[in-house]
Amino acid sequence: MATVKDDDREDTRMYKVVVNAEEQYSIWPADRENPPGWQDTGPRGPRTECLRYVEQVWTDMRPRSLRTPVPPAAKLPRATSASREGAAESHTGDELVDRLCEGNHPVEVVLRPEKTAQRLEQNIDRGYVYIKFTDTGGGTELGVTLDRERCDLTRADFARPAGTVLLVGALTLNDVRVRCVARIDVPTLTGHGHLEPMET
Repeated sequence: MATVKDDDREDTRMYKVVVNAEEQYSIWPADRENPPGWQDTGPRGPRTECLRYVEQVWTDMRPRSLRTPVPPAAKLPRATSASREGAAESHTGDELVDRLCEGNHPVEVVLRPEKTAQRLEQNIDRGYVYIKFTDTGGGTELGVTLDRERCDLTRADFARPAGTVLLVGALTLNDVRVRCVARIDVPTLTGHGHLEPMET
């Protein structure tokens, strides 16, 4: 005969579902402050209810960075300085990085599980956002660690939503250290952006 574990039978606390930047889920006591790097998502309630939710939404246990790798540069359309008449050779040694460093490109903010201005505000507060350059083959999604001193949120209203934000932060793309600069329209969560090589 099946038996109920003592922990399950006696645990009457309320829990909440939390998620980190790599979209890994866990549950946490509802009356406690979240661990660093984790934010609320999904329901609050009994332990079994929260675990049931996690089982439904967390179907791939791999960290997000392993589930959505950056497309290899070889598979992307050739539109870099090296392919233009009279242009100089690669500035960074990587075709994709060179391309995204030239001019402005259409971008969108990637937000999960819900794509809202409020979720964007939460990610900005956390200091980490995903920016997708949509004009590359299949799109190029980048995890950006924000530089708060360079970002400009003064023109944004996340509650309405309205306005724009300037997001600036660093990352490494194909072994090249770069800075991502993106101007995002808060209502649509789209905009334009580019990369800038960073001195090592």
